Amino acid sequence: MAQKEQDILQSAERIAAKVSTWADLSNALFDPVDGLITKAYPTREERAKFLATDEYKSIRGMLSAAMDRTGLVDGATPQKSGKFVVRLPKSLHASLEREASLEGVSLNQLVVTKLAIPMSKLVSVSQAHEVT
Repeated sequence: MAQKEQDILQSAERIAAKVSTWADLSNALFDPVDGLITKAYPTREERAKFLATDEYKSIRGMLSAAMDRTGLVDGATPQKSGKFVVRLPKSLHASLEREASLEGVSLNQLVVTKLAIPMSKLVSVSQAHEVT
């Protein structure tokens, strides 16, 4: 057993012991950006080799056991991290950074505040300005 594969298996075992759903385990292992296996084997060729190992078979067994434990449907909803990625034009990103700086708040604080305002309120305000 190669050391890297052994380390990956041990890390996967630690993750499996902590997560509450099979979806959380799957995300922790296979997320396209932050997944343990994705980071360890960044190329398609490296992943293909890993998929043929006994360590990978053990990891698939852990995932299957987690599905049995939490239920395929009940365990399908991962816990929410409170984070999500938003893709936006560079110009909008720069504009939000400028606004945050002018307001004396972080970009995160500005965006959270803006997101906390219901769309219905924004529509009502914009319609009120159009009427006057």
